Amino acid sequence: MPSLDLQFCLPGVTYLNGDSGSLPLAHPGQFFVAQENWLAVAAVERFLDPDAPGTLALFGPPGTGKTRLLDLLEREYHRRNPQAVILRQNAAEFGHAVAEALANRRHRAFRKTWQAADLVILDDLQFLAEYPAGQEECVVMLQAAEHGSPRVAVASRVRPWHITDLDHRIGEILTGGLTAPLALPGVSVRKALFQAAFGQYGFLLTDAAADLLAQELALSPRQILGLAQEAAHNLGERHVDYELAQSLVRMHNKRALVTMEQVARATARYFHIPLKRLRGPGREREEVLARDVAMYLSHKLAKRTLKEIGRYFGGRDHTTVGHGCRRIEELIATDLTVREALLIIEEMLGVA
Repeated sequence: MPSLDLQFCLPGVTYLNGDSGSLPLAHPGQFFVAQENWLAVAAVERFLDPDAPGTLALFGPPGTGKTRLLDLLEREYHRRNPQAVILRQNAAEFGHAVAEALANRRHRAFRKTWQAADLVILDDLQFLAEYPAGQEECVVMLQAAEHGSPRVAVASRVRPWHITDLDHRIGEILTGGLTAPLALPGVSVRKALFQAAFGQYGFLLTDAAADLLAQELALSPRQILGLAQEAAHNLGERHVDYELAQSLVRMHNKRALVTMEQVARATARYFHIPLKRLRGPGREREEVLARDVAMYLSHKLAKRTLKEIGRYFGGRDHTTVGHGCRRIEELIATDLTVREALLIIEEMLGVA
């Protein structure tokens, strides 16, 4: 993790290191960086160098700032290269455009559009898996990027080489360029985001209130902004102290997005484990991981207590459930495989 005095050239980025309580309220367009995502910002900055590799791949769960970083990349690339031609599309739009060009016999003209670009940006690469012709065109474009023109930057929810039904050549080419993961913000970044988001709506959070919200609500930046918007509509008081923050936490935690049964079934499907085994006493490594994931998501999404979760998963003690949930929280910060499992299961449940 770089220190605060490390100067990156990318505008719109604020580095956090340790306690963020003294950080001034940031501009709404600011991108907060701590150990969860500083590598991604460094990769974007490196990609802006003239001698950088021709491709950049950013990947991480929804709400981690992939699109925001692509925005920053686009603006800064244009600032440094005012005459540059930048082509930016959602990957689904790109795939649809390729299919339409082929149907109208305008494929050669379409290819000339990206060949004339200096920088091509494709967001939500996972959606390209639905467009076979778009994938083939993407391979050709990435092969051109390997030789220097155009530069190609992509973002996806999971690592591109793990996207189901995506041409393996796309992942192989991207692994040869710059790649970087993003993760949901940790406590220090969440605290700064709560301060910035609530400050944007005229709230003043006490330090104790910001600490409580950051500790109790493991939300994405998008969700934090949504909570601030909701508070702005529902609260007349603009001074948020510890007691009022407690009420906000209780209000948020009352909303169960899914049932515990739905969580368990989706987790069992993802790990290819029968539901009976997931809820049973088995101690095989994969069973334990899957069960811990299911218990963690039951607590996070179904808003069930540790005691209720333990009862459902084989009559386990609430301390065992708590240990499993803490284990997953620790793995989220270090294990991309676990982060991707959580993301895909949440997508299966329709809450990602």
